[in-house]
Amino acid sequence: MSNQSLLERAFALAESGTVQNIAEIRSRLVKEGYTRWEARQLKARTLSKQLLGKIAAAKRNRNWLGDVG
Repeated sequence: MSNQSLLERAFALAESGTVQNIAEIRSRLVKEGYTRWEARQLKARTLSKQLLGKIAAAKRNRNWLGDVG
């Protein structure tokens, strides 16, 4: 498991451009050693909106840079 808190890691994943949605973030967190209970905390509406905003920004950035793969 990472030394980052759950929220820090969730935001890092969202900003990385390697995930497409909240479910994928939760799945990655569980694979990295966080518990399912911890990962379920990402369902909070405000937090989900923030993470989705980061995912969308990362996608725009990747598209702008020409990395659509």
